[in-house]
Amino acid sequence: MLAIWLVACVACGTWLYRNLSVTTDLTVFLPPSATPVQRVLVGQLRDGVASRLILIALEGAPDTALARASTKLAGRLKTRELFSSVSNGGPGALKKERELLFAHRYVLSPAISPERFSVAGLHSALRESLELLSSPAGAFIRPLLPSDPTGEMRELARLMIPDGAPGRRHGVWFSRDGARALLVAETRAAGFDVEAQRRAIQSIRDAFAAIQPEGGRIVLSGPGVFASQVRSTIEGEAWRLAALAAVLVIAILFAVYRSAVTVAASMLPVATGLLVGVTAVSLGFGEVHGITLGFGAMLIGEAVDYPSYLFTQAAVGERLDATLARIGSTLRLAVLTTVFGALAMALSSFEGLAQLGVLTIMGATAAGLTTRWVLPALAPGVFAPRRARAAPFDLSMLATSGRGARWVVVLLVAAGLAVVVWRHERLWDDDLANLTPVPEAAKLRDRALRNELGAPDVRYIVVARGKNREAALQASEAAAAWLGESVARGLLAGFDVPSRYLPSAKTQAARRAALPDAATLAGNLDTAMRDLPFREGLFAPFLDAVERNRAGPPLEAEALRDSMLSLKVESLLIRDQQGWTVLAPLRGVRAPEALSLAASRAGHQLLDLKGESNRLVNSYRDQSLWLIALGLLCMTVVLAWGLRSAARALRVLVPALAAVVLDVAILLLLGERLSLFNLVALLLVVGMGLNYALFFERPQGDTAEQARTQLSLVVCGATTLAAFGCLSLSETPVLHAIGVTVALGSVLSLLLAAALTGRRGNPV
Repeated sequence: MLAIWLVACVACGTWLYRNLSVTTDLTVFLPPSATPVQRVLVGQLRDGVASRLILIALEGAPDTALARASTKLAGRLKTRELFSSVSNGGPGALKKERELLFAHRYVLSPAISPERFSVAGLHSALRESLELLSSPAGAFIRPLLPSDPTGEMRELARLMIPDGAPGRRHGVWFSRDGARALLVAETRAAGFDVEAQRRAIQSIRDAFAAIQPEGGRIVLSGPGVFASQVRSTIEGEAWRLAALAAVLVIAILFAVYRSAVTVAASMLPVATGLLVGVTAVSLGFGEVHGITLGFGAMLIGEAVDYPSYLFTQAAVGERLDATLARIGSTLRLAVLTTVFGALAMALSSFEGLAQLGVLTIMGATAAGLTTRWVLPALAPGVFAPRRARAAPFDLSMLATSGRGARWVVVLLVAAGLAVVVWRHERLWDDDLANLTPVPEAAKLRDRALRNELGAPDVRYIVVARGKNREAALQASEAAAAWLGESVARGLLAGFDVPSRYLPSAKTQAARRAALPDAATLAGNLDTAMRDLPFREGLFAPFLDAVERNRAGPPLEAEALRDSMLSLKVESLLIRDQQGWTVLAPLRGVRAPEALSLAASRAGHQLLDLKGESNRLVNSYRDQSLWLIALGLLCMTVVLAWGLRSAARALRVLVPALAAVVLDVAILLLLGERLSLFNLVALLLVVGMGLNYALFFERPQGDTAEQARTQLSLVVCGATTLAAFGCLSLSETPVLHAIGVTVALGSVLSLLLAAALTGRRGNPV
């Protein structure tokens, strides 16, 4: 067995050294997207246009210095391949995009109509241009006038400037109070590509450090910034909490054994379980999530129980194989109940939960096998104690208190159920945002910057569909029509649609048809200029441009390649198995109910990402409850099979279930709300409670054996509390929920198992 164990450990270590890849993408803890709307939801969380934005604020210096820093920072970032666009409101922004808009202005401009090129339309446009030439905007109008007397580029300017864009000072964007210069950077990488987002953020910080004005500082926000912060938090906590749990567990074991050799031997099953468990996750999923590594602290608290039962149950002078002969069947049941308890996680279609389940199943199995076969083979007699040990406190009082203790437990459980019924309306936490360890202050800062910059709202999106790209673009144009009316009615502040940047072929054909032939346009222009002070021949470029657009091919997506316009189209027009989906991000939504009704009337759908994500989690919670019921059923079957008695199995199961009820009640009284991860943790509580009850239930001999059993249970309870207590300190909600639930549940399980399973005449 030693040879097999060594080969397995070396193989697992080699695999992890060569192939271990750690991810912190929290979308693996999302339920699978079963419907088109849910697929849109997860896609937007991972790769949507809003997920690519990095919001930048420069502050702490005079506004003139901040404006200069904004211009220099935008210039530096535009030269870096990490960003598809960088905007600060400056005049030099988006040169390539302006050239594309100018070249295709007559198929892109929504103002194109036959009347615009009539004598009256041209005369009106020329008079407007004259007025603008004498205004402060004249310097910008004069170069474009010969080629664009009808002002199509003015119509298209809104494509370059977001709805509700901030005001300007010194030629760049500033906050309303003038304290911050504002920029928006859009990354080429998707929002879920945390490593690429980290590089982009570092690139921004490095560029600012090179131009930093005296006293100035930079503030960054956005999904990519949050993702990078979450990664740092998760990775740091995964190792820090696991290390802290290991130190506490080792300290507890050393206080009990007072032998470094025995403590080291106790950690062998733990190390083996972690090694095998992480390898299994890596093999099964390709990447290991940072939360899964943090959950490894659970294995420290759970796997160390198995050698603890072995060493503390050994009588003075007894060989380990003799100890295993006495407690082997109970130890086997303890491992199996843990394994089947994790079955609900492993079968989950949440990839994140499935990883935790596989880690638990494989880790607990490996730790149990190591305890059973490797430890006795390494030193068959060395670990037997030379003198009896005793627990630091006495559980026998609970175990021998008989019917009185049982009635107290019954009353407590009844009170716990009453609390659950009383707080049932606040029982569940379905808010997906609570998965992320992002501080509330950072979320508030993000909302403030988003409002200042007029960036798309990450919550509301109108969804339209088409069987092909052309149909989808026509649906986009239809959505833009009623959304424009909704803006006029004050239902929202603004929106974006892909047809702004790539009109449908039908719309392009209609706009080209509105362009007159060269002779007609020249005649109309001559007539319109008669009483205006424009020299003859000035508008020859205009005549040539109209003719080229009238006779030229339609604008295709390929023409926009490598520009922000192409990224906009690709982000807002998505192809999937059902066809094409149009996304219209909304900003400043004031009346979601009215918008939803208008969308429904138009054959579209208003998607509330927050509401839909909460419904998604809610629906999956019901599925998880069935999986947990399956786990409980498996545990019960294993107990009945192992104990050869349904009555004994029920007696072992009752304390664990009572601990769950009290655990939930106490969490609710502490202000906690239950998430899917609390549910999973409660199943772990059941598994641990069964372990304690199994050893209480096991037939025992003399008083010395009863004392050893008590010691083993106290040690196991203490190590479990230490490991999961560390997890409860985590800033990551997933780890915190599991940690606090199991830490509390382990204490309750131990006390209730002593009170309910210990029998008069056969005390612990």
